[in-house]
Amino acid sequence: MVRYRLGTVVQAIVVLVLVAIVAGQLIGQPVLVTYVTSDSMAPTIATGDGYLVLPSVVAGSVEKGDIVVFNAKTLHGGTGGLTTHRVVGETEQGFLTKGDNNPFTDQSGGEPPVKSVQVVGQAVSVGGGPVVIPSLGTALTAIRDAMTGAQRWLAIKLGMRSLLGTRGLAYLLLGVGGLLYAGSVVAERRGSGSQRRSRRRSRRRGGFLPRRIPRPWIALVLGCLLVVSLTVTMTVAGGVQEFGVVSAEQDSPEATIIPTGQSERLDYSVPNDGVVPIVAYVDPASTGVDTPSGGVLVEPGERATVGVELSVPPTTGYYPRYVVEHRYLAVLPQSWIHGLYLVHPWLPVVVIDALVLGGFVAVAVPIIGRGTIRPHTNRHPIVRRIKRLLR
Repeated sequence: MVRYRLGTVVQAIVVLVLVAIVAGQLIGQPVLVTYVTSDSMAPTIATGDGYLVLPSVVAGSVEKGDIVVFNAKTLHGGTGGLTTHRVVGETEQGFLTKGDNNPFTDQSGGEPPVKSVQVVGQAVSVGGGPVVIPSLGTALTAIRDAMTGAQRWLAIKLGMRSLLGTRGLAYLLLGVGGLLYAGSVVAERRGSGSQRRSRRRSRRRGGFLPRRIPRPWIALVLGCLLVVSLTVTMTVAGGVQEFGVVSAEQDSPEATIIPTGQSERLDYSVPNDGVVPIVAYVDPASTGVDTPSGGVLVEPGERATVGVELSVPPTTGYYPRYVVEHRYLAVLPQSWIHGLYLVHPWLPVVVIDALVLGGFVAVAVPIIGRGTIRPHTNRHPIVRRIKRLLR
């Protein structure tokens, strides 16, 4: 009994980690688990190691010594992107960051101080150090390369370019899900007699788990976890952004130093580090700000710019200006997202979550099966099903 429950917990954790990793890869933001691709954090986190991370919206305030994931502006050869480094100081302009294996801070190399809004995640610390999963990134990279190679091979053999890229991966996953579903139906019919006899023999007398756990419920719970992660990530990736504007008597080349009573236009950058297109809206969140009313579609690996006009009063001084960015996964047509957004900024999130949940359950149920799981038994129906398919 204890062994079975422990095995069930371990399996649930493994599935949750895989779901979190896939979600993070799709949307370009860490969700519960991520990994590093360089040695800048060695020996704390070696190249290819994974670690547990919490979204900044639930991790709390950032302090000196914390390991954070932030959207860098100039690192990685000037292109910026998600970076895992440690906070080594704080100024009025933002946090000072540095890799444990780097001799100098990022700011010494030209990276601006990191604002709070740039931080998207914080490493989970236990005993003064991060919770590291050795070689997780290496394994995931190998799996990703193998899947990419398989897609390319199938595309060449079948002459179908549609099997390449993210859309091709979705087609392959649906195909695998269909095959597994067909196999599960055959296996269920073959083993229905023995399962009925097993049910008559088994009785449950206690414990905190029900006698039967419907497999679709498991898919639903996992889908809900995925939806929660997606919701948190969409809200964390956007949020409120601050511009420190100075109203001065004379003009200046700096876009944030504006002559009294006038306005200045600057470009607001919207990057997309994921593999799914996003639709982003940038709206005023304070006085003295004017933005376009429409959204922008940002393709994977690209970045778009939105013109933001900042104005200042006729008196000199420092005037903070704010905009709020809303991000949505482009799993719906952009016109649909725009219509939902006009009703309420949260409505696209609700509809997207419902669509993702429905799609996940539709794919997961055929894979997991439609029967029930008996928590008190030490038999493994899925394993038996696979063995039958291999006979």
